Amino acid sequence: MTTENGLPGNDVKAILEARDGSLWFGTYDGLAVLSPDFSRLSEQSRLKAESKTFTENEGLAGNHIRTIHEDASGTLWIGTYDGGLSCFAGGKFTNYTTENGLFSNGVFQILEDAAGNFWMSSNQGIYRVSRQQLNDFADGKRQTITSTVFGKSDGMLSTEANGGRQPAGIKAHDGRLWFPTQDGAAIIDPEAVGFNLQPPPVVIESVKIDNIEQSATRNPQSAIEIQPNQNNLEIHYTGLSFIKPEQMRFRYRLEGLDKDWTNAGGRREVYYPYLPPGKYTFRVIAANSDNVWNEEGAAIEIVVLPPFYRTFWFIGLTITGLALIGFVLYKRRVSELKRKQTAQEEFSRRLINAQETERRRIAAELHDSLGQSLAMIKNSAVFGAQTADDLPAAKKQLEQITTQSAHAIGEVREIAYNLRPYLLDRLGLTKAIRSMLNKVADSSAFNLVSEIDDVDEFFPNESEISIYRVIQESLNNIIKHAEATEARVSIEKTERFVIIKIEDDGKGFEVQDTDGNGFGLIGMTERVRMLGGTLSIESASLKGTKIIIKLELK
Repeated sequence: MTTENGLPGNDVKAILEARDGSLWFGTYDGLAVLSPDFSRLSEQSRLKAESKTFTENEGLAGNHIRTIHEDASGTLWIGTYDGGLSCFAGGKFTNYTTENGLFSNGVFQILEDAAGNFWMSSNQGIYRVSRQQLNDFADGKRQTITSTVFGKSDGMLSTEANGGRQPAGIKAHDGRLWFPTQDGAAIIDPEAVGFNLQPPPVVIESVKIDNIEQSATRNPQSAIEIQPNQNNLEIHYTGLSFIKPEQMRFRYRLEGLDKDWTNAGGRREVYYPYLPPGKYTFRVIAANSDNVWNEEGAAIEIVVLPPFYRTFWFIGLTITGLALIGFVLYKRRVSELKRKQTAQEEFSRRLINAQETERRRIAAELHDSLGQSLAMIKNSAVFGAQTADDLPAAKKQLEQITTQSAHAIGEVREIAYNLRPYLLDRLGLTKAIRSMLNKVADSSAFNLVSEIDDVDEFFPNESEISIYRVIQESLNNIIKHAEATEARVSIEKTERFVIIKIEDDGKGFEVQDTDGNGFGLIGMTERVRMLGGTLSIESASLKGTKIIIKLELK
């Protein structure tokens, strides 16, 4: 049989005839099996017999096979040169390596004793593994396996066993196991070796913080305290066993941080560069070379003190302070909302009163001024009708009717102008403002200077009337209250803004004293706010007044 007949490689290291009659070949390129009917085939047919091969691609631990063993249940165990151990059962492989607890990844020979333990040879020595542990690992009942190692301390002249040639070890009729090594044959009596059933005592030797040993280690009842400015916790532990102490294994867990045990192997120290504040218990357990564990082990309490800003009292004070700040901000916000609501209500009340006042003013003007003029026109017309024969008298009455009619027309125009300046609709915002300034200049005692840029078509109609009224209200305040000798009005247009300045050299006023008073100022402020602009007032007693309005161009 060669690779031409189905073998994965021509370098055959092991051959096994299984109980079902199949033939298994271990090569340095994988594993091959021939059917049970192979022995009954003719010589010509054997050369054409089909074989099945297994390599690492099919799940084999390694392609360099050294030995094949079949146990009583018909399970095959395949040892490799450096890939570990493979179990073939139910058509699938389960692999074991040093990561799972196998002593060595070299398996040169597999011999089974009467107690169901596998004895396997390697370049590092001979080691024993319980077949039950291997099966439990395959079934998922355990995560690791335990290997018991035998070397020079047990009487071997050399730990390097020979493999690659068959047999690489035999089991004699008396139950003793023979393994070839570099310095002779190693003979093992499994029954005489026995098991060490004594669990090893475990102690914590030292605890260091920032490389300074802690005296509390000598008193297990005392806890190790780590200050907020300290780190780098280092714990040294050990176990006592007079039988193969080098094969002791340890597990540790920091309760309060670790959920599972950490397998430390033979390592006897552990490092924690940083631990969050809290209380912990470090616990370590150990097992001897025969996997007998001291489940109680050794433990020590560790307390990591938090920095002041993570203490309960500081957190409590912080929460209380934040709550007070939040409460103050809440009350301030509520007060501000109430103040705004009150101001809004006051503005609405003043607006309603202003509307009523304006209606009364218009009604009074219509009754007292326009009504009287129309009444006089009516009376003159009646009298003219009664004196129609007297031409000079009739002519005089017609002249009075003409005069009264012209006066009535002027009053109607004045009333309409106060309601809505007709120049604003006919000539635009700029000319309407200039006309208003001219009328103020002609009818006022103070000198009025103006510099007006063209601001037509930059604002919608409803905004133009608000701008006009703000300027009108400012001039009315100067006329009524300022007692000024000079006033100045400027409207400047920039790329982004229209800036309106209205100032006088009058007696001025204290701005803070007018907060909430004077519907004129409130109306001006509200109009500018609705325009999306800002209004600022600079004034002081006997120092005049300056109003600056800044409107953004849309």
